[in-house]
Amino acid sequence: MKKFEFREPLTSDSQGLFITVAQMQFFLNRKHGTAQFKEGHPEFIRYYKSCKLYNLIYEMMEEDEECATMYWDGKAGNIAITFPVQGKVAKKLGECTYLGGFDDGLDDDEDDSYLF
Repeated sequence: MKKFEFREPLTSDSQGLFITVAQMQFFLNRKHGTAQFKEGHPEFIRYYKSCKLYNLIYEMMEEDEECATMYWDGKAGNIAITFPVQGKVAKKLGECTYLGGFDDGLDDDEDDSYLF
């Protein structure tokens, strides 16, 4: 059995978005994870898109740690991400059609703010 690095991409799409081997294994180890993966269950699709989003922003933060903030939201039980609506992350998300793009909801003359 091949050993993989923790952050090693399992697959990458045409926009460079990816899910890691570890993330995929984590999902497959869930109760019904393998079955949900095989049938393209909405829960797997949501997880897959979330992993791609997380990995995109994580890599951007490795280059520029000020472009976004990630933290564990214990109340919601998930990772929360904040970033400037006129910043690098928002721009990149706007280019990612697979993730549905990003619209900051602001008029062009409004000040930058943060999303939560």
